[in-house]
Amino acid sequence: MRFADTISVDPATGTSRAVFFVDPSADYLKDHFPGAPTLPGLVMLESAVGAAAALWAAIETPVSGGSATLARVERLQVVRRVVPGETLVVETTKEPGEAAGRTMNFTARGTVSGDPAMRARFSLRRFSDDDPR
Repeated sequence: MRFADTISVDPATGTSRAVFFVDPSADYLKDHFPGAPTLPGLVMLESAVGAAAALWAAIETPVSGGSATLARVERLQVVRRVVPGETLVVETTKEPGEAAGRTMNFTARGTVSGDPAMRARFSLRRFSDDDPR
């Protein structure tokens, strides 16, 4: 399941943007939380990770056949509930500096109608198809 309806990338500024509409009939809302459905923080983070991976692919030549995956979460802060029917917009930025080997650091800020909803700082790691996992 993808947790971004659209992802746009601006390699020149080192930013990307994911837009995710919270479908009221989504299965992940049934248990989170009964009677008061709320978008899980990990789904917010996954939107940011998808945007960051697309950004990384756009600014660097990828490892042959490789992909990026979440390596570390330094911080995830949910600032406000995101409820069914709302649209989460996540702006992701590459942290300054060069990638450390196959790892790159990112920050993300999520908003709903311009109001802060989440903040995150995390690292992605790139794997090639021939890396042992």
